Amino acid sequence: MEAQDVILDVKGLTTTFNTPAGQVIAVNDLNLSVRRGETLAIVGESGCGKSVTSFSLMRLLASHASISGEVRLTMQDGQQLELLSLSESEMEKVRGNQLGMIFQEPMTSLNPLQTLGGQIMEAMLEHQVCLPSEARQKAIDLLTLVGISAPELRFRQYPHQISGGMRQRVMIAIALSCRPQVLIADEPTTALDVTIQAQILRLIRRLQHEVGMGVLFITHDMGVVAQVADRVAVMYGGQLVEMADTRTLFSEPQHPYTKGLLAAVPKPGQSERLYGIPGQVETVYGEHIGCRFANRCGQVQDECRQRRPALKTLPSGQQVRCHFV
Repeated sequence: MEAQDVILDVKGLTTTFNTPAGQVIAVNDLNLSVRRGETLAIVGESGCGKSVTSFSLMRLLASHASISGEVRLTMQDGQQLELLSLSESEMEKVRGNQLGMIFQEPMTSLNPLQTLGGQIMEAMLEHQVCLPSEARQKAIDLLTLVGISAPELRFRQYPHQISGGMRQRVMIAIALSCRPQVLIADEPTTALDVTIQAQILRLIRRLQHEVGMGVLFITHDMGVVAQVADRVAVMYGGQLVEMADTRTLFSEPQHPYTKGLLAAVPKPGQSERLYGIPGQVETVYGEHIGCRFANRCGQVQDECRQRRPALKTLPSGQQVRCHFV
């Protein structure tokens, strides 16, 4: 990976929450990068730290959360911003401008008291030098770009007046309104039917090529990953356990957890019972000595419970966190 191609560089990202039951380490020493024009998918079960990662990058977590590490965003002019060291006022200039996000639940992420057009215009009026009339026309153009018919009418409507699929498209329009360097898409198709889901995936891919942005695509759906991702990062228990290009990950998975995820994907014509990874995800309270996946792994050995595995880089460039790869 060429250094000049990396637009988002994350090193040692660790996010902890202080709770009455103890300290929760939701994201533990995460390293990843996104190239310009690339889609990096983060996959894993619910609770593995995917969404917490996205909210950590956007600095949108509550005050009882602690975020450490380095998050560097490269601007179009080559300037680098260290996001975790910015003040809140400085971060507000980046959030929604250079760093956009499609939130997970379109049914509740839009303001029910504000028109769709007003919500799209908000970021442009905040971050760009333009008149309200210019922002209005850009908002209508964005509604057209994301495939919404009668954009002038939709511009004046409220969220309750449109369908879930159209709300998701409005969320995409908001996220793209300032042409961000990086778009974080947090499970943007989870609540949609398969027809609308396919349309949204094609739309994100097309807009990515047109705008030239990097995309961090968060999902638990391996079928979606196969369609949209250039590279895949697999998370488990707040840790990165495997990373590879999409073709390699699907054809030659190395980590037992990755193999389990792929084995659980339904296949056309499959008649036997679907595979399920045995056991349950361990608690993320406090420090953990051994491998996070040890209690569910069919290849577990004593060393797995006694020593935390390091993230190894194989000759192919694939990264795996396992003692016995």
